[in-house]
Amino acid sequence: MSKYFAFTLLLLLGSVLPAQQLILNNEYFPEAGDTLKYNLAADGFVIDLLGPGENLTWNFGELTAEREIDRPVTSAVDDDLFSDAQIAMDIDDNTVGYYRVDANAVELVGLRGKTPLLDEYTLEASLNPARPDRRAPLTYGDAFEITTSNSIAVSPDSLPDEAIAELGPLIAGVDSIRLTTTSVRQDVIDASGTLTINNQTYDVIREKRTEVLSTSVEIRSGIIGYVDITSNLRTLLPEYEDFLGQQPPVITYYFWSPGEKEAIATITEENDGNYSRLTYKRSDAVNSVGGPYSRQADITVYPNPTRGETFFQASGLDAGDYTISVLNVLGRKVADTRFSPTAGEAKVPLDLSRLPRGTYLYSLTNERGRILTTRRLMVGG
Repeated sequence: MSKYFAFTLLLLLGSVLPAQQLILNNEYFPEAGDTLKYNLAADGFVIDLLGPGENLTWNFGELTAEREIDRPVTSAVDDDLFSDAQIAMDIDDNTVGYYRVDANAVELVGLRGKTPLLDEYTLEASLNPARPDRRAPLTYGDAFEITTSNSIAVSPDSLPDEAIAELGPLIAGVDSIRLTTTSVRQDVIDASGTLTINNQTYDVIREKRTEVLSTSVEIRSGIIGYVDITSNLRTLLPEYEDFLGQQPPVITYYFWSPGEKEAIATITEENDGNYSRLTYKRSDAVNSVGGPYSRQADITVYPNPTRGETFFQASGLDAGDYTISVLNVLGRKVADTRFSPTAGEAKVPLDLSRLPRGTYLYSLTNERGRILTTRRLMVGG
């Protein structure tokens, strides 16, 4: 059974579940021109993450912000090295990530920045394969695993004097130094429900990411192939033990909400079970390109159930071309139509008289392939 079929079947059978399953579509993908706005919670916060499960209720109370964090999203279409990237945004204060975006994923394809070992040297590396940062659609129970790596080879002559002095005799007579970082990550949508922070409540799904990083350093001299010197460096430079070799697993929880491009909350869990870092969506954050949005896309259908000619009423749309698609229980498209709204609205007819009796889905997609909403439709009821 395909993953998409399983997802579709669960949605269609939602009427027999205790509550309708929350589905995260690609409306939460960032776009060039957005600025993701967060607060970093001050030390001493106390929260209860609860266990996995559906229909949970989290309340993180009133959080105090230590500082604000802004993550501008810029266009990367003209980047010479990462030519398949569409957007770029800061991963942290020292690293910029370059991302490829399509209708189903935002994938990290390259990194540009500094590492603790060579903090005076700007490194650029492509990821193989690309690492998903956001996926769609997502719903409770989804699980993924991916292994990625990125390598960069540099000449010792190109390193700053400080790095050469620090690495010392290990790089004497060396032609090339190769730094490789490998990530093994498991992502599980392990919970859903509502989350309240500072008196604002959101419908959320929780993504638990468990990542193991391993960083190796190799040198090459003459005709001899690369030789791993990671263990030697850990002995010579114990201050970099937390960076070199295989590191303990890092667990991060992301609380995502439909229509919100910022994670509502992101929590890092330490090996001892304590939480070391919490960022959360700022109240002045907006889901827009270049400013607060005035439109919220919505679509309804009537009659529902339907037996023939059906009308889709769309509102809150920006200018552009849109597609309404109807999918059967197998996830196959059985009907679609394109339209352009007038003053943000449209009434779109579609003849469904040839469809067999049953339950279907209909979705609204913009011209960039972004699914704005997905809902249920009955035929022949």
